[in-house]
Amino acid sequence: MRSREYGAFCEEHAGEYIHHVPYQDEAMLNGDVLEATIPALEATGYRVDVEFWHGERSPCCPPECNNMGGM
Repeated sequence: MRSREYGAFCEEHAGEYIHHVPYQDEAMLNGDVLEATIPALEATGYRVDVEFWHGERSPCCPPECNNMGGM
């Protein structure tokens, strides 16, 4: 992780640190997005390691993660 470089980039381009606040809708959680994304990646020549792309769908963060405490 290059947090110093990322912080400098954010400061230069946004004037502040940009926090990771994932957006997830039903298509992301039920797998519909993956069913479209995996073939699109493969079509570009990227090797998709499906071990990490398939399986139980769950948010990457709990709902309270999106509450940045007023930030």
